Amino acid sequence: MTAGRATDPVDAVGAPRADVAYLGPAGTFTETAAQLIVGGAGPLLHPCSDVAEVLRRVEEGVATRGVVPIENTLEGSVTATLDALAFETDLLIGGELELPVTLVAAAAPGTQLSEVTEVRSHPVALASTRRWLSTSLAGAETIPSSSTARAAQEVAELGGPRLAIVNPLAAERYELEILARDITDRSANSTRFIVVGHDLGPPTGWDKTSLAVFIDENRPGALLQLLEIFAERDLNLTKIESRPTKAELGEYCFFLDTAGHLADERVGDALAAVKRTHRDVKVLGSYRRSGARVTSEADAIASDDAAYRSAAEWLGEWRARIPDLQP
Repeated sequence: MTAGRATDPVDAVGAPRADVAYLGPAGTFTETAAQLIVGGAGPLLHPCSDVAEVLRRVEEGVATRGVVPIENTLEGSVTATLDALAFETDLLIGGELELPVTLVAAAAPGTQLSEVTEVRSHPVALASTRRWLSTSLAGAETIPSSSTARAAQEVAELGGPRLAIVNPLAAERYELEILARDITDRSANSTRFIVVGHDLGPPTGWDKTSLAVFIDENRPGALLQLLEIFAERDLNLTKIESRPTKAELGEYCFFLDTAGHLADERVGDALAAVKRTHRDVKVLGSYRRSGARVTSEADAIASDDAAYRSAAEWLGEWRARIPDLQP
């Protein structure tokens, strides 16, 4: 589904409207996220076969931004996205969106649930609906597909007593009839999507900074030393995860999300300390967090920034009294 361009100059994350690449095929949850992020009508949406293709289109200028999944409530991080951001590209995260995962059972028009002998979907979707499958389609064979949208396409093309577990957009896109709604085993299932591009956005007062930190060596206390840097500055780490560096067996890096923006005084101070004490640190992005803004937390960050500036000015005044340090 491609819409004409709109006159509104910015989208849901405050960026200029322009062509957007997303993890396809058409009809995936990522397309839904891309539509919400760009505000519906406006830019052209380009479906891509994998995360690497999304990033490549943005790097080559075919699209100005890309939308890919990075984390799911039930399955955890999307490692392909993490690894690509850390090792394969210099693109930056410019925004995020959390999207509830709603799955439906859909089949060719006229198909009855009692007739179904085969169920197709992405392995994660099949795992997320295991309880419904065991009670409603206990005898049906489950066949994994590369995506929920691909499963919808396969069922639409093959017909017969087949069913696809998909999102509502895919069912609509491939003209399938919905036989059951909200079939996930757990209601609190959502996926976090990120927008990637070339630029860092300005601080909004409700931000997050993502990092990949590489330690000098795998030794006792290495992780503790890293965590203490943020704890000493009262910065909340909303995520921490280790991943192999792919350079040497047993060598890992840490992915961190911390509250606050790179422009904030205490976040900048923490990043400088990490850079000083670790082999390397890669900033993956500094951007507005999803969800409603918590005023008390945002006010605390602003208050702490004032304290950091005041302390820096105080130190500067004392250093100015040292003759050898004067310009």
